Amino acid sequence: MTQNLKKVPNIAPALVSRIKFPEKFKGTIVEKWADYWKNLFIDYRQMLQDLRTDIQDNPRKAFVWTICLSGIYALAKNNPSEIDFKENLKRIGNEMILVSEGCQNPTSKEHLQFLETSYNQGVIHYVSLGIASVMYTSDLNDSCDLYKAHCSYLRPSYISLPSRLVDIGFMGKWWNIYMKTANYDVNF
Repeated sequence: MTQNLKKVPNIAPALVSRIKFPEKFKGTIVEKWADYWKNLFIDYRQMLQDLRTDIQDNPRKAFVWTICLSGIYALAKNNPSEIDFKENLKRIGNEMILVSEGCQNPTSKEHLQFLETSYNQGVIHYVSLGIASVMYTSDLNDSCDLYKAHCSYLRPSYISLPSRLVDIGFMGKWWNIYMKTANYDVNF
């Protein structure tokens, strides 16, 4: 099997060199297009050969890179979406309705009411960062056309960003809503 893999880099250039264009295509865009793809193939072949030698020279470094890239891929694959946030919010809200008023945790209740109010006003927003997601609030709705919405001097600063964060999604879970509603049925 490995002998066949070692032969592949030598077979492909021989195959490319045997292909000849008819005289009517010489100097046309078709020949330039074919040369482009041929050179691209040669570049990628060289890159893969270099990668193979690097892996053979330093297998620990290759292992660490493989683990890191696999971890990033797993985090990106499990990145929660806004739909997950809404479903989680509805599920916890429905579970909290079944608990009597006297037993409800006031912190959980206030947080859920804040989230519902933010959704009703349209001031809650979602941003995906690839491996994590962020839910944050703004002062105005996106459809608002007031002067305050367009003036660059009235926009919030980056210093106020931590106070605007509502939730951070990571590893398939929205963590703030999870922590604030873990004991929704315990009134201290």
